[in-house]
Amino acid sequence: MHIYAKCIIAITIFTIVLILYSNPKIAVNIKSNILSTNHVASNKAESKISIWISVTKIDRGHLLTKFRKFFKSLVSQRGLCRAVFELNVITDNVSRPTVDSVIHEFSKQYKETLLELIYYDFQDVLKIIENKIEPLKRFFQSSKGSYYSDDVFYLSPALHLVAPKSLQKAIVIDVDTEFQSSVCDLYDVFNNFTDTQLFGLAPELSPVYHHILWKWRNYKGEKYKSREHIYLNGLNSGVIMLYLERIHNNNEYNQLISPEWISSVVQKYLFKGHLGDQDWYTLVSYERSDLIYRLPCGWNRQLCTWWKQHGYADSFDSFAKCSEKIHLYHGNCDTPITPN
Repeated sequence: MHIYAKCIIAITIFTIVLILYSNPKIAVNIKSNILSTNHVASNKAESKISIWISVTKIDRGHLLTKFRKFFKSLVSQRGLCRAVFELNVITDNVSRPTVDSVIHEFSKQYKETLLELIYYDFQDVLKIIENKIEPLKRFFQSSKGSYYSDDVFYLSPALHLVAPKSLQKAIVIDVDTEFQSSVCDLYDVFNNFTDTQLFGLAPELSPVYHHILWKWRNYKGEKYKSREHIYLNGLNSGVIMLYLERIHNNNEYNQLISPEWISSVVQKYLFKGHLGDQDWYTLVSYERSDLIYRLPCGWNRQLCTWWKQHGYADSFDSFAKCSEKIHLYHGNCDTPITPN
């Protein structure tokens, strides 16, 4: 009987642990190195900034180096801000120990960090949102097995289905980024949103959409050949500000993410996308500019020069120009971020 009781207890504990680690709605919550409230103004002690990042297959390529740079810059550039950083990490079982190790390493180094760490299992997230992102994959995927064919590039438009409904705002960041200013300053940009704006994204700083839209421009004629026309440069999804509360309450949102709407806009612009959710945000900006806040380019200073070597040597600099203060570098297309 004594052995039987021990077995029951062991099974119960195992079941609880299994549920905690496998259900994204009961995400594992780890608070790392939160200092005493002596370092936090009493009226700010409970303020939080919700940051979301996807880190999967971290054993491939330079992803670990990128994540280390990202997280170090996040905690080292906090400035005078004393809000709690709620870092939501969407990852897989293989990557999680490595991610956890990096976070704890720099949390010890920057002891002023106020961090709440929440993990979401990547596969469980996909189960929740797969019906919503299927149209995005259908229209904005170049080919199966290509870099942007990975499901991780389609998550953000359906993130409101994963995040707690009580969460009002969130910032989604690519792993190949490095802060030069505090994320708190970025979060303050939400105050600049108009009453209708749901998303905040910076302009795409390459001619990729100028290139994609060549058929449409030629079809429309000379009037539409200027790259400045209706912000044809598009948007870059390396940094996305999501006003989740408004997305939940917006009656048009489900229509915008529906296969019918996407198909109609793709046909209208003769658009053949291949950059995941970024293509969707760009098309929304063409049709519903009132829904998108245009984040200054300094909050997503892309460094990729691929197009400069692929047909746009003469005009690339005019697309890539960003004369604003740089708050965040984005080393897209595996471009190294130069050390400070």
